[in-house]
Amino acid sequence: MIITKTPFRISLFGGGTDYPAWYRYHGGEVISFTIDKYCYLTTRLLPPFFDHKYRIAYSKVETTKNIDEIQHPVVREGIRKYCPDLGLEIHHDGDLPARSGVGSSSAFAVGLISALSFLKNLELSKAELANQAIELEQNILKENVGSQDQIACALGGMNYIKFGGEREWISEKLELTDTLKNELERRLVLVYSGIHRSSSDVQVNLLVDLSKKSKIMNRTIELARECSQVLQNGKDLDLIGDMLDESWDLKKAMNSHAVTSDLEILKQRSKSAGAIGGKVLGAGGGGFCIFWVKDGDREKFIKEFNLGTYVPVKISEEGSTFVLK
Repeated sequence: MIITKTPFRISLFGGGTDYPAWYRYHGGEVISFTIDKYCYLTTRLLPPFFDHKYRIAYSKVETTKNIDEIQHPVVREGIRKYCPDLGLEIHHDGDLPARSGVGSSSAFAVGLISALSFLKNLELSKAELANQAIELEQNILKENVGSQDQIACALGGMNYIKFGGEREWISEKLELTDTLKNELERRLVLVYSGIHRSSSDVQVNLLVDLSKKSKIMNRTIELARECSQVLQNGKDLDLIGDMLDESWDLKKAMNSHAVTSDLEILKQRSKSAGAIGGKVLGAGGGGFCIFWVKDGDREKFIKEFNLGTYVPVKISEEGSTFVLK
């Protein structure tokens, strides 16, 4: 039996510039970090005593005799690529809901590939694991997803990721002191809106007329650079709240499907409760939002905001790992 544990991520700035349709021509830069909320996948060889060859348990349970009948696309194509000859039972547990903007789909893909490759005695580095997940989601499944989530979930920690060029991407891990990490965690408030959406469906509109969005996309890259400077040079962390507010407006300008009227209500409510700024995570359209508060104001904000579901989080330094193998 194999159990993988893969962290979810929060993307701060640069989202959208991690799509190959953009960065292969213009380059991209993203800053994000993983949190102490995880996707767990339990995988085992299925004993030869059943009528089925595959049993997949997630929000529903599938049992089938052949790969083509598996409905979960990531599981189906993952097994087809890595373990087409093995009978398998795969069970998913997640700390946060799917399709919510925290990279859950990519965390699932990374964790699954890690488990399946281990079964075939393939040793993948974390960078190789990220690349395999990008290949699966973008090229095999043809999903409208970028490349940052797979990298973040595989590597873990706070990362500044640059896209483009022969290597496609490189990542610089930002080393945070305990003092800085604690202050970031005190200022960050993660709230679940309760609004479900498909990231791939929302992002279709982002990819329309990309060439006309150059000014906006380049500004998101500048925000990623500015955030990196704030974190590394000891600048006032209130600046990140202001930058998140600008990011909210840029996301609306890039993709009209990303910020709904319900999300605007959340934003207005957060301001009334004392937030400096905030943004909707991932593709937008629903899912999770983060709000940035002044140091010491977090509990006051949560009490006065009183909307959605608050989820306490800490920054996680570990990437995708094995709990059992």
